[in-house]
Amino acid sequence: MTTARATTRPRASFDPFQPLWRLLTSVRFAVAYIAVLAALGLLGVLIPQVPEAMRGNDAAVDAWLDTHRGTFGPLTDPMHRAGLFSIFQAKWFLAALGFLVLNVSVCTFNRWSPTFRNVFHPPERVPDSFFDRAHNRTALAPVARADALAALRSMRFRLRTREEGGATYVFADRYGWAQLATFVSHLALILFIAGGLVTSLTGFSTDAFAGEGTTWPVFAVKDPGQMQVRIDDAVGVYGEKGNPLDFRTHMTIFRNGEQVKSGVATVNDPLEYNGYRFHQVAFLASGVALRIREVATGNTVFHETFALEETTAAPAVTITGADGQTLLSGVITPTDFLEVASGTTVLIPGRDGIFWVGITTRGEAWELVAYDPRSSDSTKQLRLLEGETGELSGMRVTFDRVTAVPSALGLGIPGSADAVLAQLDDAPGGGKTLTLVASDRPAITLAEGEPVVSGAYEYTFEGPREFAGISVKRDHGAWFIWVATGMLVTGLAVTFYVPRRRLWLKLTRERTQVAALAEKSGGFEKDMRILAQRLGVEVPAELQEER
Repeated sequence: MTTARATTRPRASFDPFQPLWRLLTSVRFAVAYIAVLAALGLLGVLIPQVPEAMRGNDAAVDAWLDTHRGTFGPLTDPMHRAGLFSIFQAKWFLAALGFLVLNVSVCTFNRWSPTFRNVFHPPERVPDSFFDRAHNRTALAPVARADALAALRSMRFRLRTREEGGATYVFADRYGWAQLATFVSHLALILFIAGGLVTSLTGFSTDAFAGEGTTWPVFAVKDPGQMQVRIDDAVGVYGEKGNPLDFRTHMTIFRNGEQVKSGVATVNDPLEYNGYRFHQVAFLASGVALRIREVATGNTVFHETFALEETTAAPAVTITGADGQTLLSGVITPTDFLEVASGTTVLIPGRDGIFWVGITTRGEAWELVAYDPRSSDSTKQLRLLEGETGELSGMRVTFDRVTAVPSALGLGIPGSADAVLAQLDDAPGGGKTLTLVASDRPAITLAEGEPVVSGAYEYTFEGPREFAGISVKRDHGAWFIWVATGMLVTGLAVTFYVPRRRLWLKLTRERTQVAALAEKSGGFEKDMRILAQRLGVEVPAELQEER
């Protein structure tokens, strides 16, 4: 009795990484994937993106979304959830960039072995048929072996020779290392993306606009590693024509209440501390420090340094007496804002008289309006265009020009229920004056350092203050970007300006055959003309330059 033995066929094993490897090493997939990322980047340009200052503030983002509902309608909320309003910060976009790094890395690794072999172990001997069918080939007159080798060496070729069947075969290789430049360029791309990912995930950026003598926190107030920055001195240097020459800020950095760094920051030379860079990004010369105290208690209820980022139009006038003596010359800061004009009452120094002086518009031109409020004829007004002079109550008034007075509107200052307008002007005897204007009380003009009591409060103008805009950044990805930029430029320069050249020569008594791999640079013909010239033989007709 014979028993049949069962046979088992070997089961094919499935490697789950093989399809992924084929996908990542596919050039077509890489091109398509980069095209998709480019399209997403284009969407990030075409679709409005949430401003950086609003990110992380849900209320601010919601308000921003409401302003765009008229454009995107019911798609607004789904687009926001999908991250289309913050594409470059979306997790899926960052993951896509990470996958691109993996894709490029795998492609580069996959090409390393054949490229390394081609650079360091190229084929030194080609079949004889290659000299007859190569795209780049030519034939020169027979030359001596020593002469051919000397000419090739003078052209910076590395040579390897062998003797076979009465012929000398020469392999000439120049700039073989240049082929590795493609890996340098690929690595630069990886570093670019890696730098962007590092910046996005670990970078920090914030801006502040602060006046001299003030201190502001860099992080959220409760941050355990808090840093504070005090603006010691903000400096702006201007040329004769008002052109900015130099902006710099002297500042002091505190960490958890202790001073850790002091120095100067400029636009191009930031102050650095613990990986953070403090750049000067803005400067404003017009700011003031104001202190307000309660008269009854002596308590300070307002002590702020604020910027005057707006301007108020004001007339510059010159008033002279009948004898030609100048009684007043300067800018008239307005305190009365009427529907048709803005101005103020001016006391004429050395005269027992007052004028109301203001400006209005006549068409597109400024017009000065002046009258004597004590005159019996209140309808008699002096109206002048810029540069004109007229007489009023026995005095000559000249409308010199209109100037812009630095101001801030909408201040909430104790002592007034309405918003206050603050205006900074030059004092007649030098220095500055600060004028506070509100609709529910008389205007207050403050000289620097001289307290003025009005109602229940004492107001002290402590002096003008410059403001500095400071940008604080920490970017660990910056080094990736700088290194990648250098590598990319180097790789492209080598690729385009130092091309590899490989020649195979067959030297016989009858002729000298030369062949090279196909290339688009046109360098083969040029090299052959140089070689023929150095060998002292005639250049073949097909290689001669057209004249």
